[in-house]
Amino acid sequence: MDKEKQFLAELFDAGQLSNIKEHLLEFVQRHREDIVRLAQGPDDKHLLDATKIMVSQRGSIHLPSEMADQIREINNEIWYRGEKGDFDRAKIKEEWAMKYAGSWRTWRVREIIYVCERMSGEILASLRKSSPTTA
Repeated sequence: MDKEKQFLAELFDAGQLSNIKEHLLEFVQRHREDIVRLAQGPDDKHLLDATKIMVSQRGSIHLPSEMADQIREINNEIWYRGEKGDFDRAKIKEEWAMKYAGSWRTWRVREIIYVCERMSGEILASLRKSSPTTA
């Protein structure tokens, strides 16, 4: 297992990705028809691949919670920089956005894709329960 997957496994096992788990199942239900239509076939692999593609294309599964997480990270940066004597909150926010927002979003998508893999059974059950064409 590579280091990234190992780190994600540790986060998952420690419950630190539980908010993603909840929002992912809601996302799958909201976009069930699109996921099934996107799938290259009705088998498990195609349905899971389609789910991952949908997540990657959208870049988000629950924007409000993801925005709140980004704000928390920005506030952590403000606190950290304040400890070093930098108190210009507006500048710190702008710098954080320019420096970290893109990589933060990329990492969040990786976390979601990992959770897709770990929750494949629940995702498939949700897709099949809701879609008579894949049952």
